[in-house]
Formats: sequence, structure tokens, C-alpha cells
Amino acid sequence: MLKFLKIVATAAALTALSWSGASAQAIEKKDITIGLPLNTSTLLPIYVGDAKGFFTEEGVNVRVVAFKGGTELVRGMVAGAVDIGVGAFSEALVGVETGQGVKVFYGGFNMAVFDWYAVPSIKTLEEAKGKRFGISTFGSSTDFLTRYALSTKGINPKTDVQIVQGGGSVPRLAAMEAGQLEVNIFATPEKFMAADRGFNLVLQQKSIAPDFPFHVFYAREDFIKNDPNAIKAVLRGFAKAVRWAKANKDESVKLLASKLGLEEKYLNRGYDDFIDEIFEDGRMPSEAGMKTFWDIGIMNGTYKEPMPVEKYWVGTFHDTYNEWKP
Repeated sequence: MLKFLKIVATAAALTALSWSGASAQAIEKKDITIGLPLNTSTLLPIYVGDAKGFFTEEGVNVRVVAFKGGTELVRGMVAGAVDIGVGAFSEALVGVETGQGVKVFYGGFNMAVFDWYAVPSIKTLEEAKGKRFGISTFGSSTDFLTRYALSTKGINPKTDVQIVQGGGSVPRLAAMEAGQLEVNIFATPEKFMAADRGFNLVLQQKSIAPDFPFHVFYAREDFIKNDPNAIKAVLRGFAKAVRWAKANKDESVKLLASKLGLEEKYLNRGYDDFIDEIFEDGRMPSEAGMKTFWDIGIMNGTYKEPMPVEKYWVGTFHDTYNEWKP
């Protein structure tokens, strides 16, 4: 019996080794560049996967590169400088609609964490007519959301206010303090910084939608088709990173502080604000959340109607999650 068990154990070990080697060989491309639209706390799992070596454990060498907005990220992808983008759904769709061969293949970041803050003299959104509203860049999710929010309050974003692109949240917060902007859209943790500096909360995104396609994974169609095992390796690293981040708040906050240069007290509050809305299985938001997204785009004139799912979505990885998850 002992001899038999030893034989079984040896066979199992050889099978595992063989599987591991075959799996490693099956990874079509091991050097992967992940592009981000900018550095922000809600991309925590990407930073964790990189810092903790979870991507490396799965057999891929990941380089994370932050751009100056989603438009530049999409351009970098089309030019071949980026393999996988992780950014706003709206920005990924630019690559889809312009015929650049881009598709979304994973979700998982379903946060509705944007809020709008105004200078002390403005108490409500209705009082902001004629004022300057800060967004990151034209065509970005902050742009779409701001215009939609204004419209829901009877304010014409084209004629009643001035929309100003001001880059990331921190520069826009500084511009607000310098009197260059009156209202700003902020995600976590900058919205807590705005509150502590005396700015007024005038609208919350959660009053518009319960959840939202905040970040998604996307890539060129040829990469999705030709490198599926490389993508699975990245997603396995992502899943491990999500689990680690949810189990290690203090270390996650310290990692964000070192990456973003922000105070831990704000990052602590931000972590609590979004961590439960990150899902390792890559699900997209609820029907209500997706409807709100399309309503925003239609109202802004970006879309005439909701885009057919098959035009932008490759569901293979989400649908088979239980088969390849770590």
C-alpha cells in the first residue's frame, strides 16, 4: 500500500509539473504592457498585482504605464505600444466606434464613486449656472457624467456653463483653490480632500445610478484572439490582487500612498468607498447601471442608441471564469 501511494504521489507530481510547463508554454506573449489613463486609487488591484508579483506568478512580465488621459491610452494601444488597457468604459468605446479594432473583454470595476463639489459660495448645482466646471479631458467619463448631471438639473451643459478640461483630480483641486474653477467632479479620494477643504457637495453619482462601468479591461481584437492565455494569466494575477487588496486594507492604503503621493487618511476613506465594488470575476454593472451609462451617452449626443453588446464585448473570459480562476 505504501509503495502504491508513493507511485500515485509521484504520478500526481509529474502531472502537475507537466501541466505547469504546458500552461507556461501556452502563454503566447509573456511581456505585457498594461496602460492606464492616469494613476488613481480605484486602480488599486493593478498596482497590487504589479507590486506583489501576482502577474509574475502567472508567467507574464507586466509593465504598467500611465498616460495623460484615456484618449492618449487608446491611441497608444492602436499604435501597438499597449497590449491591455484598463480605463473608463467610455474611453474604450472610442476605440470601438472609430473602427480601431478595440473591444472590451473584462469588467469588475463597477463603482459609482464620482461626486461634484463647488466653492463655498455655491450650495446647489442649480446655483452653478454660468460657472466653470472642471473635468479631466473632453470625451472622458468625467466629461460625459458632468454634462448628464447638469442636464438632469435643467442646466444646459453647452450654453449655461463652461466645461473646462483640467487634467487629473489633484491639479483640478488646486485650480479650484486658486479660483480658476468653481465646480469640479471628483472620485475617491480627492472628493474627501475637497470636503475637508471646505468645498460643498452638490451632487452624488449614486443618486444617478446604483453602479457604473467605471474601469474595464480592453485590447485590440487581434490580441484578444491570438493571445488568450496571456490575457488569462493577467486576469489570474488581477483576481489574486483583488483578493489580497480586500484582505489587507492597511497595506493597500500604504501602497496607494507611495504610488499616488496622497495622505493615508484620505486613501483610507477612499478604500472603504470603492473596495466592495471591485469584482474579480470581471462582471459588468447591473442593468440599471448600464442603462444610465447609455442614457448619458445618448443625451450627450455621443450615441444614438445603446450599442449592441456584441459590438464592444468579448465575454469569453468572464463566462469561463470558474474554469481558469486561481
